[in-house]
Amino acid sequence: MGKKANKKKISVIIPCYNVEQYLDRCFDSLKKQTIGIENMELIFVNDASSDATLEKLESYEKQFPESIIVINFEENQRQGTARNVALQYATAPYIGYVDSDDWVESTMYEKMVNTIEKYDCDFVECQWDYAKSIDDRNSTKSWGEPGYMNLEDTNVRKEFIRSKIALVTLWDKVFKRDFLVDNDIFCPERILCEDIFFVYLAFVYAKSYYYMDDVLYHYFVNEGGTVRQKKAEYQFDKMTVTFGFLQECIERGLMDGSKYEIEWMFLEKYYVYMLWEIFEQFPERSYDMYIEMKDVITKWVPDYKSNPYRKLEGNEFDNLMLKLLDYDLNKDEFEGLRQHMLETISVSDAQEF
Repeated sequence: MGKKANKKKISVIIPCYNVEQYLDRCFDSLKKQTIGIENMELIFVNDASSDATLEKLESYEKQFPESIIVINFEENQRQGTARNVALQYATAPYIGYVDSDDWVESTMYEKMVNTIEKYDCDFVECQWDYAKSIDDRNSTKSWGEPGYMNLEDTNVRKEFIRSKIALVTLWDKVFKRDFLVDNDIFCPERILCEDIFFVYLAFVYAKSYYYMDDVLYHYFVNEGGTVRQKKAEYQFDKMTVTFGFLQECIERGLMDGSKYEIEWMFLEKYYVYMLWEIFEQFPERSYDMYIEMKDVITKWVPDYKSNPYRKLEGNEFDNLMLKLLDYDLNKDEFEGLRQHMLETISVSDAQEF
């Protein structure tokens, strides 16, 4: 289970927990990559599964010993830890991530590696779809215009941040390994929604980016999975992770050059989208959470009203949610507004990630 000697083009990290029934589908899509499995380093992390996941992974490793690394955790540590540990094993110049119940198009990594090499950017991103099965898939909307972005250009960076911060995932991206390592971009551990922290840090540090106009990743809609559960306490991990991102940026001294971007990412994910989820799923806690959020924002982002990204925001829903911060609402006033908004607003832009 050590590192493989052959030089690879890309390392793909796949955390696995009790995915025996889905793992073959995922692995089949990886071994059929047109880039060639001989050019890939597949790093599977068994996160203390109680089913036959580890046995399957060990059988894959026996089939392709030069291309597969299996890391086994004796104790469940969640995806953040799995991804961090696996990155330490990665030897290829590019890093990708796959969730073990999902699958990818056969051309995904050839296209993405070719693109990141051609444009020499810090990371590339493809499009993806929701999939109930291989034959039942629904594409998501495109988040921004496809193409290359020089993020050192102020105006380009503003458009990038504005269009990308609502929906953040790891598995639709390929990163330069040096970009991740040199900037110490990592996942918080033993908590869900860890990809928000990771991707937002990447957004802050990135100097260049390419958005591909190709649907290459298939996100499996597992109705019994954790991320599909409603009224689940894990939803509040989004707040913890996003507040941790803000604190990390402050500690690293990143506010000097990226204050408005960092604070806007924090406001949108910590407050705007999270408060709407609370409206829908935790009505009895809505007012108390609103007060808590408002107190945190007043302390840590006191000039939120003057953030230039707020002027750029063209989404009526986002603007309405942010406007709630401007008033001292009592519980009855707040509840009346919450009910009115639930009855009158269709929020297609409020995302689940």
